[in-house]
Amino acid sequence: MKLIGFLVCFALMFWMMDSSAGISAFIDATSIAVVLIGAIAYAAAKGGISQTRNQALLNFADGAVYWGWLGFLVGCVAIAGTVKELSGLGPAAAIAFLTVLYGYFTKWMITAIVDTRDA
Repeated sequence: MKLIGFLVCFALMFWMMDSSAGISAFIDATSIAVVLIGAIAYAAAKGGISQTRNQALLNFADGAVYWGWLGFLVGCVAIAGTVKELSGLGPAAAIAFLTVLYGYFTKWMITAIVDTRDA
């Protein structure tokens, strides 16, 4: 049942993204790197070498959300400093929001799979 729920949620997310703007609008390599590398660093800093696999995954999930928000804030500062015309505001803001989306999506995927009782 857990797998079916996970797959339905994943399919729903994919469908929402595809029908709203197309999947390609939701892909940004820099945003992905910020969230994933930041999450790895956070998990390592938070739990060190002695953490269990499940605890490391949960720390990684928390780090993804934190770094998603940090990426968003950096993106907002970059927008304020570089966007000169209003026509450039929409695309720049969309990219800034991607880090938050990636962070929460990563956390959702991990917490849906990891059993928190073992952490």
